[in-house]
Amino acid sequence: MQLMPHRFRPPKKEDISKWTTVRFLVEHGFNYHHVFDIPASKDVSQVVGYVPYPENLREAKNFIEKYKEQARRDSLC
Repeated sequence: MQLMPHRFRPPKKEDISKWTTVRFLVEHGFNYHHVFDIPASKDVSQVVGYVPYPENLREAKNFIEKYKEQARRDSLC
């Protein structure tokens, strides 16, 4: 069991591909907390905003690679 924040909206029970994506993200430290789009300059004053979580596994792999510095360290595999 995993405690999830209030912004997490679970997929339908029978939607196995979306549940696989959720599991993959959580296992890599992304439990649906806010993730920010930070520019390459690392200037926090230019943060664009929240990044939406991916809907499929292919997008999730790119997501964790791009935002790996924002993953929760206590949940990393």
